[in-house]
Amino acid sequence: MINIQNKEAYDISTLQKDKIKINNTEYTITNVEYYDDTYDEGNIFGTAISRCLEFEIENIIDLEGKEFEYFTGLKTENGINWISLGNFITQSIEPNDKTESNKVFAIDYMLKSNIPYESNLDYKSGKITMLQVLEEVCSKSGIVLATKDFPNKNFIVDSNQFETEAINKQVIIAVAQMSGTIAKIKNDNKLYLINPNKITTISKIFTLNNYEEAEIKRQTHPINVVSIGMQDVEGENITLKDDTSIEILGEENTIVFNDNPFAYTQQKREQLITALFNAIKGFEYKAFSFKCQGLPYLETLDKIQFRDKANNLYDSYILRFNYKSPNGLDSIIEAPSTIKATVEYQNVPNALEIAKHTEYLVDKANQKIIEIVKETTENSERIAQQQITLNGITQTVGNMGEYKRKVEGITQIHITEAENLDILHLEIDGNKTYENYLYPCEDLYPCEDLYPNMEVL
Repeated sequence: MINIQNKEAYDISTLQKDKIKINNTEYTITNVEYYDDTYDEGNIFGTAISRCLEFEIENIIDLEGKEFEYFTGLKTENGINWISLGNFITQSIEPNDKTESNKVFAIDYMLKSNIPYESNLDYKSGKITMLQVLEEVCSKSGIVLATKDFPNKNFIVDSNQFETEAINKQVIIAVAQMSGTIAKIKNDNKLYLINPNKITTISKIFTLNNYEEAEIKRQTHPINVVSIGMQDVEGENITLKDDTSIEILGEENTIVFNDNPFAYTQQKREQLITALFNAIKGFEYKAFSFKCQGLPYLETLDKIQFRDKANNLYDSYILRFNYKSPNGLDSIIEAPSTIKATVEYQNVPNALEIAKHTEYLVDKANQKIIEIVKETTENSERIAQQQITLNGITQTVGNMGEYKRKVEGITQIHITEAENLDILHLEIDGNKTYENYLYPCEDLYPCEDLYPNMEVL
């Protein structure tokens, strides 16, 4: 929660104002929407979601690529109470010639971490901790790290396991996952790793007068099973359970963290799991969604309470906040339900870039390891496989490639667009008219396994 003096004014007034400040010059803005979120596909732990801002401003003001501070205010009898929600960086501008205004989209300082991960740490020294990894990332990103005490902060990182395509934000996500926290940039522009289980202060008690519409949902089941594993490796997960909770509830509520770069071996997963489990276990809350007056002094992960019509009091958290101004009464705060979740660490900064993934399939019964390396592009996938036994590498399967392309309408597909591999199978799906346009050419020759399925004209 942002510390302000007159929170009660927001319960009786809806007269909102908004402005931005650039180099000590202030500009009025209108039609503001502010998004603050922590929730991603049934889970909040290990997320690092930017705060976003949209607004309209006169088109005579140049905001291209600019950084600015955003203020929202409430007009009272004593003047306007201003609250700073921090600095934002312009990402896009959409002109509107009819209104002579620009629609601006901006992102908070988390955007600064979208740069390639390049480390100068001496990983081989055996002394580099997870905290030092995060400190370096923040320093190189130009972000101040506010949280330096978190679970697994002293975990020794003995090698750089981040892919060459990794960006600094993905390192932040990896740390947040293995510390059981949520990474957020707050209004002071600093990076925080927040553990909701450690929050004790109640930021707001909502009554029936505080919201226009309310949907009070189920009480989430406390998280009582935490696991660290690899997505495509069976039997190698390290798991801890809260047996007492499971015995009482008769149900497991599981969260699984897969493919985290800090947890790339069985031994490292064993070192990380205890602190992670202790950070997350028991987390629960009452799910809800309120349409209400915008309360910009509240932040995601604030702990709140609210009453229903029967005067029942519930504990919860703000996990998603969509603030609108000047239409503050259309603002929405909510806590969607967390569910059994599998959190996949992904290292794909751009869909058009190559994604490489290595799987280790461990067959303990037959004492062998099968290594499968995949290289995936937007249209193709190549696979190389080798089998390792006690006698060494006994079998290697050559590269196998699959080229896929989806097209619509009448077009041409050139086999030369695929990988430089022998064609083992050619399949074209579509309506029957494609046969009229399929011809061998100077770069395609029939062989004993490949024949045209129509007469060449």
